[in-house]
Amino acid sequence: MTETYQEGTAAPTRWDDLRVAAELVVSSQFGSTSMLQRKMRLNFSEATAVMNDLEDLEVVGPDNGGRAREVRIRHTDGLAPIFVRIGVEELAESAGNVRTLPSVLHPAAPEATVLPPAPRQDTPAPAPVGMAKVDVTKPAAPAASAPVEGTVVNTGQRLPDDPEGDAPWINPSLRTKEGRRARADYLARQSRRRARRWVSRQRTAHGVLPRAVRGQRRVRRWVIGMEGAKARADLALAHGSVDAARREARSASIAIRDRRAKLATARTAQMEASQAVIVAQSARSRARNIVLTRAAAAYGPVALVDGLMVVEAGGFWGLLAAAAANIIGASFLGRDVELTEDQLAALEAAEAGVPQRMEVGMTPKMFERMVKEALTESLKVSVAQIRVEPHEWGFMVYVWLDRMTPEKISSQLDLLEGCLSARTGSILLQQSAQARNECVIRFPGNDPWRFVPPLPYRAPHSLTTADLHTAQIGADMATKPLALPMSRTNIDIVGKSRSGKSTILRAILDAVTATDDQIIIGIDLGSAGSGFGGLRPAMHAVITNPEDAQRALQWALDIGKGRPALFDQLNMGQNWQTSHKRPGIKIIVDEFPALVRVSRKGYYDEEAKRNVPWELDTMLAELAITSLKSDVTMVIAGQGVTKEKIKDNTWLTELQVQVLAACDVDDVVQILGGGAMAQGWRPDRLLPAMAEQVNDASVAYVMAGAQYCEPIPYRACIESDEELLRRGIERGRAGLVDIDAESAKLSSISLSSLMADSDVQVAAGAQSALITTIRQIFADAGDPAGLSREELADALGQAEPARWSLEEFDGDDEAEQTEARVAAVRAAIDAVLAPTGQTWALEKYSKALPRGYRLRDLKTITGEDSPKS
Repeated sequence: MTETYQEGTAAPTRWDDLRVAAELVVSSQFGSTSMLQRKMRLNFSEATAVMNDLEDLEVVGPDNGGRAREVRIRHTDGLAPIFVRIGVEELAESAGNVRTLPSVLHPAAPEATVLPPAPRQDTPAPAPVGMAKVDVTKPAAPAASAPVEGTVVNTGQRLPDDPEGDAPWINPSLRTKEGRRARADYLARQSRRRARRWVSRQRTAHGVLPRAVRGQRRVRRWVIGMEGAKARADLALAHGSVDAARREARSASIAIRDRRAKLATARTAQMEASQAVIVAQSARSRARNIVLTRAAAAYGPVALVDGLMVVEAGGFWGLLAAAAANIIGASFLGRDVELTEDQLAALEAAEAGVPQRMEVGMTPKMFERMVKEALTESLKVSVAQIRVEPHEWGFMVYVWLDRMTPEKISSQLDLLEGCLSARTGSILLQQSAQARNECVIRFPGNDPWRFVPPLPYRAPHSLTTADLHTAQIGADMATKPLALPMSRTNIDIVGKSRSGKSTILRAILDAVTATDDQIIIGIDLGSAGSGFGGLRPAMHAVITNPEDAQRALQWALDIGKGRPALFDQLNMGQNWQTSHKRPGIKIIVDEFPALVRVSRKGYYDEEAKRNVPWELDTMLAELAITSLKSDVTMVIAGQGVTKEKIKDNTWLTELQVQVLAACDVDDVVQILGGGAMAQGWRPDRLLPAMAEQVNDASVAYVMAGAQYCEPIPYRACIESDEELLRRGIERGRAGLVDIDAESAKLSSISLSSLMADSDVQVAAGAQSALITTIRQIFADAGDPAGLSREELADALGQAEPARWSLEEFDGDDEAEQTEARVAAVRAAIDAVLAPTGQTWALEKYSKALPRGYRLRDLKTITGEDSPKS
């Protein structure tokens, strides 16, 4: 165990220091005072005192100068008697009035101190919880190094901390079947841990092979000795002298000037070389005898043992046993080593077993150590306490800070991801509502949203406005449901392109269209209503042009402003009481920045000879201010709230419910304020969908009163387009609620006229879809001259089963269902062609077949060149 001792905020006692220090030294097999300083956050004098106490406990050897001390206990399991002795001394020190109890750590201390009178036998003194109990009513029993008055009763030894956090401990006195099984499981896990640590240790300086190489080098240095080293140096000097004499002789033989001086120099060099050779030969002769003697003493027994093993075991197994014995012996000789800082860090990591990467399957205790180390050492955060909760999606970490706020963590989330090798942009921080110094950090895995359920099925007219706050539209990573309050409440949805805001909008719309007391008007001037998806048949009107949008908003304003006059007349109190008889009104606006641009652009008035704005955004602002009590509310979705996108419509940031998908920092500041990101509101870290990668699409933070005031990310429940279309058709067929008579009189514009205008637009939009599908059916069939009515209806049933399958049509048998489908296809074609003034009559396309739909007529409708007759 090599973790830093820091649990809670209380300072550890001297006895706690001894326990932790003993575990650190034994687990790392490194008796270093500087290591205790670093790991236990002690100063030099405190670490030296602790190391001296460990020497008294015979855990380490005496001081060895600047080198690490010898560790005399090889495994943490051997610390159990030491912990018992520490517990006895701790009990002696913590007792207020004590009788004679000599020191365990320092036998030379005086044997007697003032102790209280012995308690009566019928009132034994209680022992502190978690310590060894001293029964002073029984005869004395010998202790490890000094007599102890009373009998030491071990009520359960303290085991070393398990980094994996999976070590069960049942008191040995409980001799039960479950206890023995738990102990066996614990020992098995400990064995596996020791095996894993041994394997990890092989890559460090304490591995078997590094120790064997080190031991072989030490034996070789002893065999060569000083004599061999001197002989080698003399031999090198002789070689150098001979080479120098040869160069001088060559230079003298070809010299012209100063020939005599050079010859004299050459003779002197030759004489020095001769002397060096004589000295080298003498040293070599003397060293050979000594080296051979030492080699015989060092390698002779090894060769003898290897030969016996080969003879006894024979062949390959004998050689293998001899090699293993040589490696073991050499590693024993190389067990002591002075480690560098890098080697020590590698050894500590191997001994601690601390991984360097976050994995969802790791134990909470191990992940807690990783997070604590990253926060305290890398982010320099003062942590008082940490608690980790594992989930299937990842880890939720509760952090209590020491006299500081989570702002420092929030600003360094990128660094925290780097420390834990977590996925980029995945770590999320949440400021706790309980206390300012508390926060929750979420560490998601690779797919944290896989447990979010699809949109639940809601039958037509199964909800009321009062039930909308319970209708699930999303969920967080732990599947906690998201249901927005929508009774007399306006909602703003903000998100970049491909952030999934349309998915969130459809989830809200799915809940609203299942009510029996809401009139739903959709306005989309940017994407022709595509954001509403298949739920459009369940809406009263879908408006895609500014003129009809102005009429719809004027109608809503008339009713919103006029209804308060009806409160007393209808005995409603201070607010409109929404019901099936007197429904509320929901204005669903998609692509709000596009609405602002169209509204400001306006239209040209021929009479006034000037450009007149539509003022749609101004009408929405007035609606937000005046019509909440009348239950005329809105849901607005847009790409942002900066002035560049919405001009001066700052009222959007003041709506009661704010849903922030992946957006910019400026949007977060405009809506939630400058300090929101420090509290964990970080939609700017969410990644929109890219190509086929979904990323964080439809993930959003929600601010909605006291129920949703913490920065928790939610993901919208998703349903297929086919299912949404089926639900929209089902709810449309079930009937849409109509406006009450009292409210209808408040405006000169009628709901029926708005719905009629919307039907024309829907039919025009449906034309291209239906005709395009039929044209594709002809192309897939090889462009035949024509198709019969039954063939076309059957092909549509295969292309769009949600709309044209036989199950969608009434009939007692298959023939009646087929006839109903053929009639419906004919009626749909006539309906979509009527606004354009075109027709598609049934004509003969083959002499042997009845009349049907001809390809040449279809090409005329689609604008293709007509084929020659």
